[in-house]
Amino acid sequence: MRSGTRYEREEIQLSLTRRGRVKVGPEKSTMQSIMAWRPYSNLIDGELDNRVSGKVTGWMRFFRTGKQPLKAIFDLTGDFHEDIRGKMIRLRNPEPSDKYQDRKGTYMEGFSPVQRGVTGDITAGLSLGFWSNAIAEKLMAQNELIWDEAGLSQANRESRRRDYAERYRKHIKAGDVFYPYVEYPYIEWYADNGRVVLELDPSQVEIVGGAPVEEKTARELVAEKRRRATAMGSFLGSLVIGISRQNRGQGGYGNVPDALVELGCRRGGRAPTGERPTTKGGTPRAGRQAAL
Repeated sequence: MRSGTRYEREEIQLSLTRRGRVKVGPEKSTMQSIMAWRPYSNLIDGELDNRVSGKVTGWMRFFRTGKQPLKAIFDLTGDFHEDIRGKMIRLRNPEPSDKYQDRKGTYMEGFSPVQRGVTGDITAGLSLGFWSNAIAEKLMAQNELIWDEAGLSQANRESRRRDYAERYRKHIKAGDVFYPYVEYPYIEWYADNGRVVLELDPSQVEIVGGAPVEEKTARELVAEKRRRATAMGSFLGSLVIGISRQNRGQGGYGNVPDALVELGCRRGGRAPTGERPTTKGGTPRAGRQAAL
């Protein structure tokens, strides 16, 4: 048995800052680490609560060298992914540290004690079972809504419908496991201090409880994904402006790497569609499971 590869839907592009099975640490001098806070090691404990639809509240504590732990309060708009939507989760790190701090301070310097903003992708990495015809039908229904919004021609729609149907059949035939996002705990949000990502081990996350929730409609799921894409697009737009200003302040011409500008445009919905995430070698990037 193997877990399937996630094919991101074409109209909402997958950011290069998001990964599948390869986790990115704060010590990496890569675009991924530059574009997000990643306080994996600083995390002490916390709770996030999605038992009120459309809201995520809670708190987290983070270790700081030479200081009291920073306690951050959360007030976010949005929902968890379907594996834990409507639930409350507890987070813990038995060995917190300031492993990636600057020599003169702490990695958490500048991190706001009030995290007010919107959710990104938040999942415990739980599967929703095996790929099935029912799952394929639900994903195709979401595709149809996206194609309606994009105003695709009938010929283009038929071509894409055949392509996705074949992908789904392969997942079903292979006995792949279906994940709503990735197969490990991934917690992402956007606040005044920017984008924050926690990629954790399953042992660090406990699902506390919550009443059963009504399954979202295809339209609601598409709206939620668009909301996440919009949040990423806004963040990338601000990042491009900030990098340009910094470049000018250092005597440059305000140039920003082409890849970052292109990525920001895509997340803002201004780029051509039809691509899948790839590695540098041009092969599809693996790991994001639920296909649209």
